[in-house]
Amino acid sequence: MNTERRIQDYLANRLSEKDRIEVENLLETDADFKSEFESHRDIFIAFKIAEAKKLKTHFQELEDTLPKEKSNLKKFKYAYLAIASILVIGFFYNILSSESGNDLFESNFEISPNTYQPVTRSNNSNKNNSAFIAYENGDFITAEKEFEVLLATSNNPNIRFYYASSLLNQSKIDSALKEFKTLNAINFEYLEESLWYTALIYLKKEDYSNSKAILNKLDTINSTFEIEKRKQLTKKLNGF
Repeated sequence: MNTERRIQDYLANRLSEKDRIEVENLLETDADFKSEFESHRDIFIAFKIAEAKKLKTHFQELEDTLPKEKSNLKKFKYAYLAIASILVIGFFYNILSSESGNDLFESNFEISPNTYQPVTRSNNSNKNNSAFIAYENGDFITAEKEFEVLLATSNNPNIRFYYASSLLNQSKIDSALKEFKTLNAINFEYLEESLWYTALIYLKKEDYSNSKAILNKLDTINSTFEIEKRKQLTKKLNGF
């Protein structure tokens, strides 16, 4: 599939889950692709706005040509359709002026630091060290594999949190979400962080309803983790 067709299918929501993820990964890693995508997106939105305006004008002209006696009978129908077209225009203007879910993810996401078992000379002999050394060095592929080995013998939720983080840091979004959702069902040291990253993943997937639900859950448990970011994000999400 060529680049132009892939972008058009993405904007029209015709891609499979796998192809959609590939496009989103390219948006994060390929500046040229992102530039071309944004150009196509702007054209797509402009076309939709033009179509909505055309529809509104058509209904107005149609109503104006009706005989007066029929106009009263039809005006509510055409007024309803005109309002619907205005709402469509407003929706696409909102897309133009708002950040996308991916934009909001990028502006709020930070790699979770290793606060569970910081690597020092004094704990060099610790069996978990190779996983956390890789994590701290940003080698998330190795970290993922090392954490998998640890989890095979110990279902430590804190280890699983850093395993999930390693997946997320590689843009393995769906796999990371699965791990975080498992962690969110239990009470453990990094629950607030796990919920936060879950909300961000839903944001990236443009599942705004679930993202808001997770943010509300953090409020419910009186979490102070990333509280200022959460307030700002909640305000923005209320616009979707």
